[in-house]
Amino acid sequence: MVQVLIFAAALLYPGAPPDTSHVRTDLQALYDEISDATLQFASESDIELFHDVLFTPDWTFTDAQGTVLSWPQVRAVAIQALSAPRPDGITQPIQKLAVEPDGATVLVNMIVARSSVDHEGRYGPRDASHVLDEITTFRDRWVKVADTWKLKSRQQIGKPIVSVEKPD
Repeated sequence: MVQVLIFAAALLYPGAPPDTSHVRTDLQALYDEISDATLQFASESDIELFHDVLFTPDWTFTDAQGTVLSWPQVRAVAIQALSAPRPDGITQPIQKLAVEPDGATVLVNMIVARSSVDHEGRYGPRDASHVLDEITTFRDRWVKVADTWKLKSRQQIGKPIVSVEKPD
């Protein structure tokens, strides 16, 4: 009986972390939205508006070498990317999730797929087409701001790994 009361009190305590499955679902939907939007950005204002909605104002990015970059620094790179060839697709499946009372820490793989013609024959016959998947692992920190999840930081974990899908 005492255990039931302790369990019930933990569920009612306002500082208790939310249900992990609901958080996973909510955050995966946000990752899907970020991936889809990234493929559709057409202007600086698209990038800026999206950042204002889904990221905290003090958001930071830490690269694989440990260099911490602020939003204005990353913004410049994002704007340059507007003129680069678009990837075929981006997915960001959640690998691990830890929910805390003040937010969540997520280990996520970002998979960027790009079609490429292999002129050198590195992946098979010369001039064959392949899809290259660049997989980069990140540790993201999410916080709740007025009942809305916002991305507070992203830390790159290691170098990207490239895998090749050979044509059928």
